Amino acid sequence: MTARILVVDDIEANVRLLEAKLSAEYYEVLTAYDGPSALAKAAKEKPDILLLDVMMPGMDGFQVCSHLKNDPETRHIPVVLVTALDGRSDRILGLEAGADEFLTKPIDDVMLFARVRSLTRLKMVIDELREREASGRRMGVIAGASARLGGTGGRILIVDDNERQAERVASELSIEHRPVVESDPEKALISSKGPVDLIIVNATARTFDGLRFAAQIRSDEATRHVPILAIVDFDERSRLVKALDLGVSDILPRPIDPQELAARARTQIKRKRYTDYLRDNLDHSLELAVTDQLTGLHNRRYMTGQLDALVKRAVLGGDPVST
Repeated sequence: MTARILVVDDIEANVRLLEAKLSAEYYEVLTAYDGPSALAKAAKEKPDILLLDVMMPGMDGFQVCSHLKNDPETRHIPVVLVTALDGRSDRILGLEAGADEFLTKPIDDVMLFARVRSLTRLKMVIDELREREASGRRMGVIAGASARLGGTGGRILIVDDNERQAERVASELSIEHRPVVESDPEKALISSKGPVDLIIVNATARTFDGLRFAAQIRSDEATRHVPILAIVDFDERSRLVKALDLGVSDILPRPIDPQELAARARTQIKRKRYTDYLRDNLDHSLELAVTDQLTGLHNRRYMTGQLDALVKRAVLGGDPVST
């Protein structure tokens, strides 16, 4: 799986290093050396991912990220902030600006490519939905106004056998959302088929395999689009990479920081509502394509499709089409 990646850094050596690493893995690499150039190139080239340095003169990475996420044409592009900083406040600031992840210099190649693969899969899904929605708009079957999609008031399922940790997570999230805790993975699988905006799973649970649970969520057609936030020990790098490769949407390091938890949950819920909005528009456009808007009855296009199928079945020995 390849992608077009825009690398943004004011230091040329850093840009060339990342460009070499990504090109060696057959990614197409675009480059920019300051904030305004990055915004212009993102708007024009529509890259799949941005690797964005935080510390830049003039317009820093936080400001660039905020501009990208506030623009309807670029808000869907995943942004990874690359920084020499590893402080809590900087991480929270980046997440609240809309960043999807942080990578700390010197960059761990394994984590870099795991993150790129994960975000590329996400971007491909959103691109397909956006393209289909755009077709609906051109045909006039989807209205031009877009919905206001926030990241609060979400329905969150917390799957964790650590009672103390689960209660703490639920308490923090209840300020903005409606969390429910489930310690039994079998019951959680049933609950996940209901109206859920986000699943938070303890990937280091003792009584069940959190990654297997995540894999089951992703393999079920009814739940595969629900975002998953996995609680992981960052020291367990192999488990962290495996979580991303299985399709986990985001990872939350232990010990859990309340503000980081809130920011990551908000981002995932907002993204889910956006993709749900695109899917609903697509379903609506398909329905309008085969329905007469005045009477609400199926139109000739629908009848032709149905009649063709009935005639083929009759030819093969099935019930006659008419008598």
